[in-house]
Amino acid sequence: MQQGPADDDLAAAAPADGDDRARPPVPAHRGGLPPRPRGGGAAHGGTPTAPRAPAPRPASERGGLPGRAAPVHLRRSTPRSTAAPSGAPPAAVVRTRGRTVTVDAARRFAERARERRRAALKPVLLALAALVVVGAVAWVLLWSPLLVVRDVAVLGLQRLDPAQVAAVVDPARDVPLARVDTGDLEDRLEALPLVQSAVVGPVWPSGLEVRVVERVPVAAVASPDGGFDVVDRTGTTVQTSPEPPADVPVIDVDVTTAGPDTVQAVTRVLDELPVALREQVAAAGGASRDGVVLRLREGAQVVWGGADQTPLKAEVLTALLQRPAALYDVSAPRAPVVRAG
Repeated sequence: MQQGPADDDLAAAAPADGDDRARPPVPAHRGGLPPRPRGGGAAHGGTPTAPRAPAPRPASERGGLPGRAAPVHLRRSTPRSTAAPSGAPPAAVVRTRGRTVTVDAARRFAERARERRRAALKPVLLALAALVVVGAVAWVLLWSPLLVVRDVAVLGLQRLDPAQVAAVVDPARDVPLARVDTGDLEDRLEALPLVQSAVVGPVWPSGLEVRVVERVPVAAVASPDGGFDVVDRTGTTVQTSPEPPADVPVIDVDVTTAGPDTVQAVTRVLDELPVALREQVAAAGGASRDGVVLRLREGAQVVWGGADQTPLKAEVLTALLQRPAALYDVSAPRAPVVRAG
């Protein structure tokens, strides 16, 4: 069926799709030609007229009510899509303990749980490592053959027999150095008569050092059983001898009449004498603690007096010995007396 010009005009006047406002119909012209303007216009000799402005459409035609503004139609916004970006695989969903989580969240939760377990195990592992280190060190020090005693050095021996020291120290050989009881060794060494004190110390990695201080014999005392007991300044017997020793003087004191104080005074005087002077003394005695008398090996006699001012008396006597005499009295050291034989 063919459409005429009137049908084209009606189609042009129809509202477009999506336009909610109603438009007034455009009247069709007969013959398909627009109406001729009134007044003739310039083509018909009339006065040209200005085009007339279109009249406003009533509110009813605009879709509103009379006296009210036309409603504003808002376009409904499309809800934001939560789908994954184009090209990305959709996130898997896992249901755990009544909750629905994605695989990525489950991985994060699992990683955090592993981190917490590692943090809890770290102190335990450190403690175990410390125990292993301590155990290894203890084994090396206490049971390993690497640090056993192999060498023993003994210092300070003069009169003491080295075999006596070896008998005390040798049991410590081949014993781990950390397990050697140095205090027990010191006590056993100091039990020897000639030892005044002893110090035993480790020399790492496999040695012991023994330092001995011997007692100094200062006199010999006749023993009730026969022979002579060599004593130090404290009266401790250092050794015994069947004959009077040549290097120490013999104490000749009647203890029953003079008393033990006299023996102590004589011993003190002999101990404080210089070594060179003491070697010239053959015997020492006295009737009291203030009446100590010395007998020199050359036969001269020395009146010493008490045990006080011994260093000054020894200095004066050393000077007086330059003059041979039978008697030297230094009991008053600032006024000595010398008597010829």
